[in-house]
Amino acid sequence: MKVRFCTVACVLAAIATTTHLEGSARAFDRSLARLSQREGNPGNQDRPRSTQFDDHTRQTTRDWYDHQKDHPPAGFRSGDRLSADQESRLQPGKPLDPDLRRRERSVPHDLSRQLPPPPPNHRYVAIGGHVGIEEKATHILRDVIHLHDR
Repeated sequence: MKVRFCTVACVLAAIATTTHLEGSARAFDRSLARLSQREGNPGNQDRPRSTQFDDHTRQTTRDWYDHQKDHPPAGFRSGDRLSADQESRLQPGKPLDPDLRRRERSVPHDLSRQLPPPPPNHRYVAIGGHVGIEEKATHILRDVIHLHDR
């Protein structure tokens, strides 16, 4: 009786583990496919993400901004605009100074969902009506999309 019970328990455990692993593998494959599609990667190619905005991302951001003009979120309101001096300091390849860092915000969630994931250790920021890619540790602005001056 004990031998039969142990045998049945082992078989059931093996079936449960196999089923769980197969389900996990399928879920992993689906996640990988979604990630590849989101990044524009065909198949499983693993390309590094760019710290520069491409034309598609720029257009996506401009389209999003055009739909927000009537009720812009914080960081994109007319009161958030930068002065001419601040605009001149908003340059790719340069670190954001403390004044500009105080003005930066995370990009709104509905915009971030439309953008490709930022590269590791980078984030998207909104600064005075502009969208940038910032290196987290150094606060270096890698690229910027100017929206207010259109």
